[in-house]
Amino acid sequence: MSLREPLGAELVELTAQRLRAIAEPNRIVLLEGLSDGEAAVQELGDYAGLPHQNASHHLALLWREGILTRRSEGRTTLYAVDDWSAWWVIEQIAGSVQART
Repeated sequence: MSLREPLGAELVELTAQRLRAIAEPNRIVLLEGLSDGEAAVQELGDYAGLPHQNASHHLALLWREGILTRRSEGRTTLYAVDDWSAWWVIEQIAGSVQART
């Protein structure tokens, strides 16, 4: 018997939404590119092998989900990880997968 309370339908849905946001290969690579700190869209696109527009689309989605922060510096948009739990989940799953191969 568990002593914790059930998550509740709303929290389950919000958690699933957050997981869907990070469960995309390009977004995982972009988050990996941000794991060492703030970076510009073009840098991240180059890191992930994505055109600037595609990288920007993925980064904006992660920003809307509250996983990233962004700021403008002139004509450049810089992104940084704000919610490290998303990257932690990715690292945990990747480590588990790697251990099984």
